[in-house]
Amino acid sequence: MPTWIVQTSGHDEERVEAGVLATESGTLVALSDEGLMIRAWAPGSWRTARHVSGVEAHPAGKSSGRENVVGLPGLHRV
Repeated sequence: MPTWIVQTSGHDEERVEAGVLATESGTLVALSDEGLMIRAWAPGSWRTARHVSGVEAHPAGKSSGRENVVGLPGLHRV
């Protein structure tokens, strides 16, 4: 499953494994490949999101190569 890093407004970084990230009215949600919500960030509580790849993403240095972010209003890719 792809790994993502979400930077919150407090400049902390949260790492989440999710099939896809989506935004809706400022809310950012992390969804599993099956469409189940894994994690959510409230409007104004997140700043950026980025896909983690390579060695940083997986202990074996492999990544799925997928970058799925949908519903991009307000999303700033790093």
